[in-house]
Amino acid sequence: MKITGTKSYIVIETEGKTLKIEGELTTTPAFYADKKSIQNWEKPNESIKITEEEKETLIEKILIESNKDGNVKIIFE
Repeated sequence: MKITGTKSYIVIETEGKTLKIEGELTTTPAFYADKKSIQNWEKPNESIKITEEEKETLIEKILIESNKDGNVKIIFE
């Protein structure tokens, strides 16, 4: 899993698919990610809807991965 981003979103690359999650980077540093923005994969997989079960699994994996380097904490709202 690879996590990159900007002040207003993070991009998750996992299992050959890409996911964009909207949110806000604060000065703490922490990124407050909007769970509601997790709906579909990015192109070319935009027709694949993300189920609630998949969403929860992705969030768990993202939290584990983001805690490895400790640079920016990701918090889901």
